[in-house]
Amino acid sequence: NDVYKYDKLNDLWIQLQDFPAVGRGYSYGVTNANKAYMGLGSTNSGIYPNDWWEYDMDNDSWIQKSSFPGNGRNHPAMIVVGNKIYMGCGSNDNGNLNDWWEYDIINDSWMQKTDLPANERHHPFYFGIGDYAYVGFGHGSSPGPGSNPSSSSYIYNDFYRYDPTNDNWLQLSNFPSEARVAGTQFSYGGKGYVLSGDGDDHG
Repeated sequence: NDVYKYDKLNDLWIQLQDFPAVGRGYSYGVTNANKAYMGLGSTNSGIYPNDWWEYDMDNDSWIQKSSFPGNGRNHPAMIVVGNKIYMGCGSNDNGNLNDWWEYDIINDSWMQKTDLPANERHHPFYFGIGDYAYVGFGHGSSPGPGSNPSSSSYIYNDFYRYDPTNDNWLQLSNFPSEARVAGTQFSYGGKGYVLSGDGDDHG
């Protein structure tokens, strides 16, 4: 539950206030202006918390916000578009998920939206560009786009765009290289980038 800030100008790490809830792995977070939002993940005792927190970067302080009303999870997608945070997919003891949720930062409220129209999955790649959220790839429980027929690991290469204005998904071109999971991603200058990960045999 420890928290650090990296000072890029001085190449220096600074320890901040601890996260004020149970320590956990696989929790995810995003930033919007001078605030960060974080939650979910799993604890050492096998619990999937659904608490949700706001961190004020100017004051090094935490405030608990409205808890996520769905099932707690590891490895979701989490993307900021405007003053909303979109979160979904992931996995827990019940298996993989493809649900999709909107958190309204201003009103501190959650609303369930249209599910990802594809196989349930955890650890997808994701990023935001402009007014859209993008989600794809990841690891599911059954064969799907890009999965290796000789492997029992079901890794995907399909890719989707979510439009918050009409709560609609659009399937885009499949990723042209090996299906993958558990890499990293970012967007910059109107483009999204994906890096590394495990391949279609989870290796």
